Amino acid sequence: MDFLTQITENNRTHTVRKKELAALLPEAGKIYQKHFPSTAYFERSIFINWTCSIADCKYCFLSTRPKHEPREKPTAIRSPASILAEVLVCKAMGWKVGYITGGLRVESTDYLIDLISKINVITGEKIMMNFGPYAKSEIIKLKPYVSGMGSAIESFDEELHNFICPSKPLRSLMKFLENLQEQGLQKLITIILGIGERKEDVDIVIEKIKEYNIEKVQLCFLKPQENTVFDKVPPPNPDYMAWWIAKIRIACPEVQIKVALVQERVQEVELYLRAGANGFSRFMVFLDFNSQYAQELEEGCKKAGRKLEGNFTELSEVDVQKLVEGLPFDEELKKKILPKAKQYFRKLERRK
Repeated sequence: MDFLTQITENNRTHTVRKKELAALLPEAGKIYQKHFPSTAYFERSIFINWTCSIADCKYCFLSTRPKHEPREKPTAIRSPASILAEVLVCKAMGWKVGYITGGLRVESTDYLIDLISKINVITGEKIMMNFGPYAKSEIIKLKPYVSGMGSAIESFDEELHNFICPSKPLRSLMKFLENLQEQGLQKLITIILGIGERKEDVDIVIEKIKEYNIEKVQLCFLKPQENTVFDKVPPPNPDYMAWWIAKIRIACPEVQIKVALVQERVQEVELYLRAGANGFSRFMVFLDFNSQYAQELEEGCKKAGRKLEGNFTELSEVDVQKLVEGLPFDEELKKKILPKAKQYFRKLERRK
């Protein structure tokens, strides 16, 4: 099968008319209001590496970078001090830490446990991991330290999925969800729109949300990456994303729905919230703090009747030195965290 032709054709033909979307918005809005407060939140996705041991998901920028060899010491990873400093700043600014993420099977499980334990101390709650499928034995080992785990589910069409991600077959993802459910952990799935799905595939996603009791769904637009087979594939329009949000909200009233909100999509936040989204991720907050995008974000939330949690245009009064000194970590680690935390706050200060 010529999958690229199929993907291009599906993207061209599976569209949403404004009248079709308008018919869903009132019901989706009512259901949201019944189950959730009138707020919207931002969850920071914290990347801990820039490599992957699979590196063949055809839409992903990591597929264009050198592949990590599991037997070798990882090199394209962030220092724990940098990660912990970022978490500390997020906490101070009122931004949630949605999960840690990155390429799959780069760091050891013991390394992740140590890192996650320290992140949990800062946030005051357990966080999620979003890397892809882990074996049951690894899930059991990680279980005491995480609230849940997740993965991108590129497509529930097995042939299409396995073409897009040959080293991450759909069956392994389904087994991963089964194991998470068995262990009583929260489950997060990321659906990427624009990689060849059909409109009717939303019904399959809804079926799987119910079957596996999935608590969180993150919807992303395809973001074409250079040197991948998708680099010339146009992403879907805003109404298509809002339609998916509304369909899932109506069918699954209590599921948390997040939208990956990049710069070119910020003006659409009102529409996504009206369709029933809880919040958003991927906003480049250190780059766009107090910018026109941050202002549009606040305005969009206000127009949707939601109060935006956290600071996006006003810098919190923070004593960075005091924040770091108060961490229950050894002095050597705190010495490494302090300059990183100051660096992050300076990025925000430059946007004042």
